Amino acid sequence: MSDFPILSVTLLLPIAGAVLITMLSPTQKSIIRSIAAVSTLGSLLLSLVVFFGYDQLQGGLQMTESIPWVRDLGISYALGVDGISIPLLLLTNLIGFSAVYASWHTQERVKEFFVLLLLLISGVMGTFIATDLFIFFLFYEVVVIPIYLLVIMFGSSKRVTKEYAGMKLTIYLLIGSAFLLVGLIALFVQAKALLGFPTMDINTLARADFSVGFQVFVYCLMALGFGTLLSMFPFHAWSPDGYAGAPTAVSMIHAGVLKKIGGYGLIRIGLLLLPAGARYVAPLIAILALGNVVYAGIICLTQKDLKYIVGYSSVSHMGYVLLGIASVNLISLNGAVMMMFAMGLWPPCSSP
Repeated sequence: MSDFPILSVTLLLPIAGAVLITMLSPTQKSIIRSIAAVSTLGSLLLSLVVFFGYDQLQGGLQMTESIPWVRDLGISYALGVDGISIPLLLLTNLIGFSAVYASWHTQERVKEFFVLLLLLISGVMGTFIATDLFIFFLFYEVVVIPIYLLVIMFGSSKRVTKEYAGMKLTIYLLIGSAFLLVGLIALFVQAKALLGFPTMDINTLARADFSVGFQVFVYCLMALGFGTLLSMFPFHAWSPDGYAGAPTAVSMIHAGVLKKIGGYGLIRIGLLLLPAGARYVAPLIAILALGNVVYAGIICLTQKDLKYIVGYSSVSHMGYVLLGIASVNLISLNGAVMMMFAMGLWPPCSSP
């Protein structure tokens, strides 16, 4: 198994399923559903192999894969997992597999629905196992397109139109990704000057001795980018409407794993590459996290629509994840990861 590219196969199975579905007639609904189910089941089983095959005594990044892509920019197709990414990879595939069966009785535009759903699952998966910043950002952006189309094409809500929910979700995420892109470019340029060679590898970038002022600046950009995706107060307004306007399967992925990309990014990229910046901004993050916990929790108590209840409670719970990240110590970070994993399990069970 050491030479088997298990992470690539896990990542590409849903994409392969999507490609196969595009070759079928829209009338072959049962075959389309079966391909979606088999591809997500395959990814789920492989993620279980990854989970139980990870050497906890050795720790660190394991099952790594790396193929040079753009050498002049130091970009590689690089994947790997560690104790932070493994539970989130398993969670993504568990919810993705459940989302396919939650959509089993979808009758309208079945072909388009499952193609977009499979692409969304692969996009989320890719963000958790990519160890190259460019590949991470590529998968980050891949997530936005299918979720927007799924909401405006298949969504419904009693309080907002699906077009409004989809557009609001997309605008917030794109604005957040714009801040993130500026931060990643700054990291690349500064690291090249310090290391003497271009690289986008996260572990290599961690060896660069960034100045404290630079770390604070870039971490603030990342806090805005990842914080928007994480639905950090006061950038959370897109989340409940997006959750309520989305079809059930997309709501499961939205509340179950989509927001976790923000928390994962703050830990994997923010804390690893910019520890001094993280400590400097931590008090502000903690204050905003209290807004998530208290404000969103109170709003949740006033809701009567089940999707809005789950949506606002999800925003409130992400406040605890932010508090764990803002504490900047090993125990709190472990708690944040455990909270993301545990929180991802209950929204699918409570979706209508």
